[in-house]
Amino acid sequence: MQGSIFTAFSEMVIEKMGMEQWNELLEKTEPVSQGMYTSGEQYEDSELVNMVIALSEKTGVDAEKLIQAFGQYLFTSLYNNCPTDVSNIPNLREFLLSIHSVIHVEVKRLHPQAYLPNFEYEDGDGTDLIMYYCSKRKLCHASVGLIFGAAKHFNEEISIVHPECMHAGKDRCKLVVKFKG
Repeated sequence: MQGSIFTAFSEMVIEKMGMEQWNELLEKTEPVSQGMYTSGEQYEDSELVNMVIALSEKTGVDAEKLIQAFGQYLFTSLYNNCPTDVSNIPNLREFLLSIHSVIHVEVKRLHPQAYLPNFEYEDGDGTDLIMYYCSKRKLCHASVGLIFGAAKHFNEEISIVHPECMHAGKDRCKLVVKFKG
């Protein structure tokens, strides 16, 4: 997993819970990297998974909710450090439709070793956008959080329905983004 994900996770934990909690998390999970992350490097997925599990046990907050909250937090960092100019994208729908065909293409060009999720799209009822998420990492809840973070950025109100999930044995997750107003 890209180091930028880990640096954002450490920033979130420190900002929300303090440096002491971050150090405690590192002591408990004993990551191979020793918690020394740089944005351009790759790290084992298990390091993040172990930290989320430990944080969930400590706080009593469900791991899926923590991952979603992290996704929402992560959006600003990813947007601000996007390898292509996305500032001209005028709304959430167009931004979401550009993830796989524009943003991920540029990320892969700059970081060929990066493993990125696959997204497919279709129109839903009314203004709904259906996004199909597929990844060996099964971090669909982070994607949900990222979508909510993007909605906040674009000042749009949405809800998301997640009727099909890889965690429930499906081949991919179905995320129905419902635009309000």
